[in-house]
Amino acid sequence: MNLQQLTYLVALDTHRQFGLAAEKCHVTQPALSVQIQKLEEELGALLFDRTKKGAEPTALGIKVIAQARRVLREAQELRELVQVEKGEMVGELRLGIIPTLAPYLVPRFLVPFTAAYPLLRVRIEELRSEEIMQQLKDHRLDVGLLVTPLDDRLLRELPVFEEPFLAFVAASHPLAGRATVCPADLRQPGLWLMQQGHCFRQQVLNLCELTTDPATHFTYESGSIETLKELVRRQQGYTLVPELAVLDEAGRSPLVKRFAAPEPVREVSLVVAQGFVRLPLLTALRQIILDNVPARLHTGQAGAKVRWR
Repeated sequence: MNLQQLTYLVALDTHRQFGLAAEKCHVTQPALSVQIQKLEEELGALLFDRTKKGAEPTALGIKVIAQARRVLREAQELRELVQVEKGEMVGELRLGIIPTLAPYLVPRFLVPFTAAYPLLRVRIEELRSEEIMQQLKDHRLDVGLLVTPLDDRLLRELPVFEEPFLAFVAASHPLAGRATVCPADLRQPGLWLMQQGHCFRQQVLNLCELTTDPATHFTYESGSIETLKELVRRQQGYTLVPELAVLDEAGRSPLVKRFAAPEPVREVSLVVAQGFVRLPLLTALRQIILDNVPARLHTGQAGAKVRWR
């Protein structure tokens, strides 16, 4: 048994197809299949059921794969510990980020971060909060960028900035005449929402103090803040958006309304699994993000945090 075999084992579990797993591991399919078979022979147990559709782990295979993930992670932590002691910023950084943050934040920090650390391979994936949390625990991600607090003892949070909520209001809506809005105004009809499963949706409902969805004669739930904004521009109603989504419009567009003080905000944090050893890398990433967002968003400014859990 060796680490390479365990790597192939985990890859096959992740992709559930020999061909795709081999491609991701940069080996031929026969080479990967042979190593999986050798591992099964050494353990004296079948770890995968082979079917025409692919491969499914057996009941024992699920337990073995979970242990293999832990072994691989601990081996990686040994390498990372040495890199930290040497002051090296090398290897791979697997970063998960929520969809309501990614399009507005990633373009701000990615280029300066990769320029500062050219030997670091950065892989970014958009995932919902619950998926990021689980993948951090499974060590399939190194770092998450998501909204906190999470209240999860298996995860460590490093707050980065606090992003205000703003209202995006159609010109025909009654709220259009307001200089500012307040949470009580959000009981007005015409509120467009994100899809189920997005933490931003739950924050909006919490801010509105609604236990159920607002009653309307039709609904359209979007996974995109940009779609919600376009619905408001072209149709009617209003929606809530994070400030980075309207940074170029805030203060200039009559559609964008700030909240009266204290502004509701979402706390955005870097999140890692407990035991994460590359703390200098985490600190460097945090600083580059802070350098590339408006100073008024930095943590510690006046604001009322809105929870989603």
